[in-house]
Amino acid sequence: MCVIEMQKHICKKFNSKFVKPSENETVAIALDSLGKIPITGIRNILEEGENVSWFFYCGEFSEDDDFFKPMHISHLENYLPEVIPYLALEERFRFVIDKQGYEDVWKEE
Repeated sequence: MCVIEMQKHICKKFNSKFVKPSENETVAIALDSLGKIPITGIRNILEEGENVSWFFYCGEFSEDDDFFKPMHISHLENYLPEVIPYLALEERFRFVIDKQGYEDVWKEE
């Protein structure tokens, strides 16, 4: 299944609009947390002047100012390929996954 089809499947499964990621999108990854479990993704509500659409971290969240590092969305393939199927979920969606098949996806109200 191609990436777009996987993303459409996830959106349908969780009753989300399909919001195709822009080729110029920026995401934020907690690089120091890579390799820990679970993997958490939070779709940001973009305000005027903001450009980070998703935040990703592994394991426990940290309030440290330097916890997240911004990067171009194309780098996810190298750092967190597991999150790519979830990228088309609409704003306010969150997910928690692991490599053993655990999946929890919901929309913050």
